[in-house]
Amino acid sequence: MNKKEHLMVVAMEECAEIQQAIAKSLRFGLQDHRPETPTVTNEQEILTEYYQLMAVMEMLQQEGLHQPDSEVIQQIKQQKKAKVLKYMAYAKEQGCIS
Repeated sequence: MNKKEHLMVVAMEECAEIQQAIAKSLRFGLQDHRPETPTVTNEQEILTEYYQLMAVMEMLQQEGLHQPDSEVIQQIKQQKKAKVLKYMAYAKEQGCIS
């Protein structure tokens, strides 16, 4: 395994940690916390894991992972937001979102 592959595995792990933090927030609430860390809310955990993923992605870019220019990044983000809103509206029509 080379350095880039190692960082890719770390990025996968960070994605899983984001999933776990979001799941705990849905189960117990954003303002809840783990007993061993009463000053850190689930909301803070989500953000911490997200920024840790960003850090690893920056390291991957330093190792040669291509990053599109800011215009392309904004286009990707806008397309995703539009898609999420489209399917959120559909879910609401189906009675799945109040």
